[in-house]
Amino acid sequence: MRSTMTISLSALAIALIAGCSRDYDPAPEASGEQIYQAACIECHPADEKGIIFHIDSKNANPTYIAHKVKTGSLMMPKFPNIKAEDLKKLSAYALEHSASK
Repeated sequence: MRSTMTISLSALAIALIAGCSRDYDPAPEASGEQIYQAACIECHPADEKGIIFHIDSKNANPTYIAHKVKTGSLMMPKFPNIKAEDLKKLSAYALEHSASK
């Protein structure tokens, strides 16, 4: 009984961890907007003013956005394999359409 429970919990943990990461490989010519539309809009839709994020001013920079995309968070999947150029385009688009608080 105990080993069945251990195996079941281990399988559940592996499934949850696997679901927290997403592979994404956009076309080389994809713009930041196209990358956002394909990978982000489902959870981060724009508001009525076209703002997609309300971000603390201290975090309104490409380095912070890139870190969040690559590492994710509790509710956000991580994209650890996103290419540097795609990440640069996505970060620029996200910052351009964000409001600082």
